[in-house]
Amino acid sequence: MRIGHVNFRVADQDRSKQFFTEALGMEVAEEDPVHGGVFMTFGAEFHNVDVSDARGGIPRRPRPPGLVHVAFVVDSMPALREAYVRLMAHGVEVSHATNHANQRSIYFKDPDGNGMEIYFEIPEAKRLFRGGRGDTEETLPVSKPGEPIPEWLFEDDWPRPETLTEILAGRPVTAQS
Repeated sequence: MRIGHVNFRVADQDRSKQFFTEALGMEVAEEDPVHGGVFMTFGAEFHNVDVSDARGGIPRRPRPPGLVHVAFVVDSMPALREAYVRLMAHGVEVSHATNHANQRSIYFKDPDGNGMEIYFEIPEAKRLFRGGRGDTEETLPVSKPGEPIPEWLFEDDWPRPETLTEILAGRPVTAQS
């Protein structure tokens, strides 16, 4: 597991985008006008930093600027399942899981209430999702410690090869793919 990206709530998304792209040399991987947020990369991964302010179509409770969550990336679906099982074994509650089309993520909090994420990202997601992922998020089921592990965590072949073929051909892909 390694650091994947950091997500910040910011006062002014445009100002932060300018800072990260101009002062730090990042490039924009995706801007999401529906949900709000700018996803930026140093080049190898789809994104390294996310910033968002109050804009976007999702109702959010007001929060001051600051860290939203730190994300750790793993190299495979089996590794994501292993991380999930480890969290469950230590009594950590996974609050939710999401299929973001280019990645599958599990979300939880550390003992001090700081947001954490562990995710597996499609290899070459930056190249595959040029221009963004679209509005394809899907909520995935989670379990509580002691309950069975959700079935989606056993999809070791996710994403299916035909899904990658559709992406490379430029066809829209749903989160269920």
